[in-house]
Amino acid sequence: MKKFHLSKTALIALTFLSLLLAAGCSKNSTDTFNKWSDDLTKALTTERPFQEIELFYATDRKATGSTVPDKAFGDEQGKLSWGACSVTIPYDKEIKDLQKSHFTMTSYGLSPACGYKITDIRQLPLRSFGTTLPKRLDGNPDNSALIFVHGFNNSFEEAAVLTARMSYQLQYQGAPLFFSWPAQGDKLDYLEDEQRADHTVPQLTEFLKEVAEKSTAENIYLIGSSMGCEPLCEALADLNLSSEDMDRIKELILITPDINRNKFAEKIFPKLHNTRARITVYTSSRDDKLALAHKQRNGVRLGDVVNNADLPGIDFVDASAIDSSLDGKPRFVKQTSIYNDISNIVK
Repeated sequence: MKKFHLSKTALIALTFLSLLLAAGCSKNSTDTFNKWSDDLTKALTTERPFQEIELFYATDRKATGSTVPDKAFGDEQGKLSWGACSVTIPYDKEIKDLQKSHFTMTSYGLSPACGYKITDIRQLPLRSFGTTLPKRLDGNPDNSALIFVHGFNNSFEEAAVLTARMSYQLQYQGAPLFFSWPAQGDKLDYLEDEQRADHTVPQLTEFLKEVAEKSTAENIYLIGSSMGCEPLCEALADLNLSSEDMDRIKELILITPDINRNKFAEKIFPKLHNTRARITVYTSSRDDKLALAHKQRNGVRLGDVVNNADLPGIDFVDASAIDSSLDGKPRFVKQTSIYNDISNIVK
């Protein structure tokens, strides 16, 4: 159940209301009651809107059985499950309100959200997932779908928050979705996460297939981050769709991909012949997770800044001079955000 938080003005008004009711129902008290009632109504309808966004998801994390939304899934491998969750959007005076769509909600009379947080989560059977998403897209301002796959050391909650932040920063009005694989959000275990990312490919492939075939979205954008880029590329290469459904996948965006570059060039890239999606790779010499990857694995990563002449057809963007983080916590003084560039791709 959602928790509602009244503003200070509303709380004061309610206090006076209780005193007035205790004082009786004389004409003077009735007039005063009406005045405070008007003030209460004004307080409840003039607060800054409390915005939420609804995200659809799939995950092969094992459900914990917890009724607390941000603890619904742990870091153990489980069966593929589907659902939707709502995430609060904190107000940013530079971005202002999130643009309205069938996936956004605005409530008045609530305290402004102080951060991104999952407020509720609803697990859906596959059949419901496959019918609910198209209904939401029907008549939506933007008939498209954005699918995000997180990277190393992210929990389910963090995956939802990153997707919500991305939607807000991009002012995206289509259907926001994410796939969460069982990375260990509370443990810094690179090699274990690497194995789990590899094991998640069949489930991620099934998720992409379901969205492509059932969503009715005219344009589908795939965005991967860090270690999540490899299973995303593998899943895209393994997709067995009709040419019509395959052509609706317009963009594959890889943000500082933690993939062995030789492996990508020799084994993954040749298999991507089945897609016409434009591929954009953001590289960086200042990415924290790539720095950690170099300590664990030898060899150049696809997200490193190197000569990429041998990979024709891919747009490489050196993001070393900008903030390439997605969590809103830049590791250096940012000049601009990577979202500014992605917004030119996801239209």
